[in-house]
Amino acid sequence: MKKRHILFNTTILLALPTGTAAAAPQKGFSLDFGIARHTIKPDCYLCVTSTRGNSYGMDVQIPVSDKLSINPFLMMSSEFTNVNIPDSKVSANHMILGVQLRYWVNNIFFGGHVGRYVESIEISSGPKLSYVSGGGWGLGLVAGWESPNSGWYMMGQVDSAVLKYLSPPDNKLSGFRLSVGYRWK
Repeated sequence: MKKRHILFNTTILLALPTGTAAAAPQKGFSLDFGIARHTIKPDCYLCVTSTRGNSYGMDVQIPVSDKLSINPFLMMSSEFTNVNIPDSKVSANHMILGVQLRYWVNNIFFGGHVGRYVESIEISSGPKLSYVSGGGWGLGLVAGWESPNSGWYMMGQVDSAVLKYLSPPDNKLSGFRLSVGYRWK
């Protein structure tokens, strides 16, 4: 519930600087950078229940009309975990390959996506590395603001997926990303 409030409040703040100019979604490729935070339900491997770190992404925006766009995207993150194992470091990497459908109101967009989620947990203990990974399908919501003139944009995204692993039980992953990006036209 708290993540939805953050996404809603971020969208309201992004709406303030838009002015009255009407703009259609801009066609083009973009790169973005931001922060990510994920939570995992307690039946998780090594009891990783939360992660936080950097998020990187790219998309291609394809306008369908002056109110709709389709955005195939790839997002990745490199995150620290809450796990404390003596003489070891535990980190998590997340990736989403998906497609968003965005609805535009002037320079503001709202939408949803479906994607394939992958999680990799890395345990390093001296020179020894161990990996555990899982994947599954998930859904998400996105909202943001894009400048029609400069190409810069800001967006917030919430995600939810069920990840399947070979040996540990399945995990429910939920996440939040806040990004700033640039779109080449």
